[in-house]
Amino acid sequence: MSGDGAAGDVSETDAHEVYALRYASRPGRKGREFYGFEMYGEPDGPYPMDYYFWLARNAHRTVLVDCGYNRARGERRGMFGSHHDQIDPVELLALVGVAPKDVDHVVLSHLHLDHVGNIDLFPDATFSMAQRELDFWTGNCGTRELLSHVVHPEEIERVVDLLREERLQLVDESEELFPGISVTRLGGHTPGQLMTEVTGTAGRIVLASDAVHVYEEFEADRPFWLFSDLAETYRTLALLRELDGRPDTSVVPGHDLRSRRSVSPSWPGPSAASSSAISETGWAGRRLCWPPCSSWGSRPS
Repeated sequence: MSGDGAAGDVSETDAHEVYALRYASRPGRKGREFYGFEMYGEPDGPYPMDYYFWLARNAHRTVLVDCGYNRARGERRGMFGSHHDQIDPVELLALVGVAPKDVDHVVLSHLHLDHVGNIDLFPDATFSMAQRELDFWTGNCGTRELLSHVVHPEEIERVVDLLREERLQLVDESEELFPGISVTRLGGHTPGQLMTEVTGTAGRIVLASDAVHVYEEFEADRPFWLFSDLAETYRTLALLRELDGRPDTSVVPGHDLRSRRSVSPSWPGPSAASSSAISETGWAGRRLCWPPCSSWGSRPS
């Protein structure tokens, strides 16, 4: 795992700007989001969730980690409806000066539909994901109703098409995709869940995606409600807790509202017109949550 090294092991020219792009939000309840929450003896309460994909870029490449959900397919299944505050991924990327044709590579952290719904927006990109993830969802177990309600058959078929087109790189356990960007299979949430480690401008950023949805998962050792292997989930939480404790490393969960609070007023973001549009939709500057442009610090408290 590349997390065993130091951020300084990678040349400064391989450092990346990293952004968390919030494309949707939804309401939630704490008792619904955490597995076995009633066992903790705590009161239930509101627990809204944000939805992100992530951008890492430098002078050499532009890489996405995940690409959000497809609104039309989700709404046909009764998901991602009017209670979700949503923004188009293409518009979101435009705010940081990225067009779909500019994207060189997309890491697919796992095949749940809120992470792989917009593959076709990036016809010039290559992709990567874990071999075990593809094997699971194209095998017998992945068609079971209790598991398959969070994937979409069309999207799995599209990933298989990428493999036929020789645009999909399959990862066994851990691999450096580019200088300063590596992926590692963690499992737990899904069998082939990947975390992506990126060398930022001031340290290592671990884009955990749904290996940990919110900070509270690894802070309190409290698994999310959706997993394929509970024991492996606990092992993953322990690993991410250890990584996040390193002075040069920040772990970024997949759905935590606290990501919004690391907004920096100094980032070279959208034009005045775009800023006005953001304010009118209530998103303020929070679409672009990571990093403060001058440096990458510890996670927001």
